[in-house]
Amino acid sequence: MQTLRLRAGDERALISALPMLRVTDPDDGERWLTICHACYVDPIGPLVLTPSLIDPASGQEVAPAVVDARWHLNIIGPRAGADPEAWAAIVVAAAPYTLAEIAAPRRGWQL
Repeated sequence: MQTLRLRAGDERALISALPMLRVTDPDDGERWLTICHACYVDPIGPLVLTPSLIDPASGQEVAPAVVDARWHLNIIGPRAGADPEAWAAIVVAAAPYTLAEIAAPRRGWQL
């Protein structure tokens, strides 16, 4: 399996690039799939780089969280039995937003 870590200026860019990973739910409207025919999807949104620092004695915030406000999404695939062409189409569509190797990923997978 391969993990694609994506980052875009906003969610609309990823929605436009990866419509095959979206679904319209009658109750919730349009949303990201978390499992599709070819892969698993982890929509993250803005990414917390450093959590806020809280003074344990007072409970007051000493330093605010550092957040990367761009939109992040992780994809892992292909799933067992996935159509290789469907997975290849996702990889190609994600390519402009795929980050190079990341030394310390901030989120892991629990499949």
